[in-house]
Order: sequence, then C-alpha cells, then structure tokens
Amino acid sequence: MTATLPQPALYVEYWTQNSSTFGPLALDGLITDALRVGWSWYSRYPSKAFFTLRQGSIHAPRLIPLKTHIRILYAHPGIGIAPRVVFSGRLGEPDSTTDDIVWEAYSYAADLSLSRTGYRTLYPTKKIGTELAAIEWGLAKGQVFSLMAHIATGTIEDPLGSDTVTPITTDAAFGVVDVPRLLLMFDLTEIGRANTVNNCVFEITRNTPYTFNFWKNRGTARTAIRLTPPAVIRDYRFSPGYRNLRNDLATIGSSSTGGAVEILATDELNAEEFGRRQDVFSIKTLSGIAGAPTEQDAQRAITERAVKEAVTLARALQLDVRSNLIPPFEGWDLEDTVRVQIKRGRDNIDAEYRIIGVRGMAGPTGYDQQLVVALPTAA
Repeated sequence: MTATLPQPALYVEYWTQNSSTFGPLALDGLITDALRVGWSWYSRYPSKAFFTLRQGSIHAPRLIPLKTHIRILYAHPGIGIAPRVVFSGRLGEPDSTTDDIVWEAYSYAADLSLSRTGYRTLYPTKKIGTELAAIEWGLAKGQVFSLMAHIATGTIEDPLGSDTVTPITTDAAFGVVDVPRLLLMFDLTEIGRANTVNNCVFEITRNTPYTFNFWKNRGTARTAIRLTPPAVIRDYRFSPGYRNLRNDLATIGSSSTGGAVEILATDELNAEEFGRRQDVFSIKTLSGIAGAPTEQDAQRAITERAVKEAVTLARALQLDVRSNLIPPFEGWDLEDTVRVQIKRGRDNIDAEYRIIGVRGMAGPTGYDQQLVVALPTAA
C-alpha cells in the first residue's frame, strides 16, 4: 500500500482591533472548521479572501465586520514546510444563508481606497517617490483615526527615466484633486513604468510588521523555477490580446511655437501583416523620456513607444499549478520572473513571465492554486 502524504490546508486566525491604531491587537481565535477558504494576493491591487462557516460555528458571533482582522496561513506538512502567512487584512461584510455564512476580507491596500487626497493640492517638479508618494503616504498614515496608523513606512524610491539615471519629476502644474490614495499610488507607479523598462510597484506587505513600500524597479531577480505541464502545471488559460492590437497611433502635441500639432507613429511591418489598425491616445504625463533635444522630439518618442507597446501582445496566463511543487511564496514572490514552457497543440510558449498574482482555495476536494503571470514590459 502506498502512503498518502498529508494534504495542504488553510487556517484562519482572527484578531481583535486596537482602538488607537485600528490595526490588529490580540489573537482572538483560530478557525479550523471552515467549509471552504480562499485567498488571493496581487501586485499593485487590493487582495481578497473569503471563508465559509456553518451557522452554528462558535466563531461566527465573535467576528465583527470592519473591525476583526484576519490572517490566512498555508500549511503543507507533507512536504515539510512550516505554516506561512498568505493573506492579511480586515473583515468585510458577511453573506448569511439558512445554512452557511460567507465572510469576505480585504487586504490593507484596500484601506487606501478609503483615504482621500487633498483638493487641488499641487506637486510642482517633484520626484515621484520621495517627494510625492512619500508625502501622500505620510498624510494617509498620520491623519486622526487613520486606518493606516498600524502600518510602518518602509522603502520609498524614486522611479528613473528612460536613461535609467535621471529621476522622473512632475511638471510645474502637476497636482491632485480629491481622489482615493489607492488610485493615486497606482497612477504614480504607472508614471514610473511609462516608457521605461522599470517595474515600479507599491505594496503593503502581508507579513508583520505590515509595511508600505514604493519600489522603483521591483522583481529584477529570476527564479530557478521552471513551469511546465504536466509535471508542474495541471492546466492553463491565456488571452493573447489580439483585440487590443493597434499599429497606427495619433495624438496632439505642442509645436515649437506653442501651437497644436498632430503627431503620428506607425509600425509599418505590423500594418502590412494585420492591416492598418488605427487609434488615438493621450501622451502619458511624466513619461520618463530624458535627453530629447526638444519637447516635440520627446512627444514623438513617446508616441513611437506607445505604438511599440500597442503591437506587443500581452499573453497573460493563468496557470493551475501543483501546490506540492509550487508552494506559495516558497523561493518566489510577486513580481519575480519565472520561465514558462508549454507545448500543446498550437500553443508553443517558451518565455520568462512576471508573476503578478496568486490565488488559492481549500475545500472538501482539497487545495487548488493558480498563478497569474504576464510578460514583462518590453524594452
């Protein structure tokens, strides 16, 4: 008889709330009787988790929406890995039926959506990280009754322009107008990525001490993991992104005399293959183009870069992986790059992908896990 290894499991810790910091205070209980537990963790996006309890569970009356904090731990005794935290956050609202209660939770990054920037607050000629993101993060963390008070301030870096030397700065009129700070932080990382190869990322960590970081170029390390079916990948789905293919873009720029001028850029080889696929776009603010002789030269370089991006297929993949071979955050983390090699039917994939998300769910049938990967931004 062949011995069966113990299966992976998910456990939910729940914590009381500290009335002064609105963060977790003390461990209140450990849920091991959940019917189903699911979690996700994404790069630059709020993450979500859920668990299902019977109506008669002793834990149900102890959980308080918006005030109870939870941590989900992954354990796999069969392969000798100690439990590790895969999700941290705050409970949302329960959905109760005659038999079950489904609780949802959101990561602390979601609390940034409940923090608002100032009205017409200017940030002229400021560096994106230390002189803008850091200031807005400090305001989010420091206001009275802040949901961010329990989160530490970690590393905040300045994204660099296309020359990989010059920090990107705002123009003289840049400012914010009453937007959620979650949106602002996402937009600032988009500015840090625009027209450069730098992978600008912000995060609030899942492990204690919970920490806010703003990285100028995250995930430069390549893992030794190689994802192939059927050994590691059980199944996969992908969307190449053909619907978004554009090879002829136009925008409005500024002429040398201060007037308006149309700027065009076309990928002729792609247009010859797929036909001319036109669109219009707005030049990205703070695109990181450094060293252009004139403003119009910079605008043309931005437009040409946009065409290059628009003809590059995304080919995002969702990979169903074997959890005993790819345990969560064992030798890898979000934004790391991993080699994906799949040859099946017409699919022939052999490239390095960036891990941008991971999901796991445990229930009566066992534990399933997916990696969400995308091709790194083209140079």
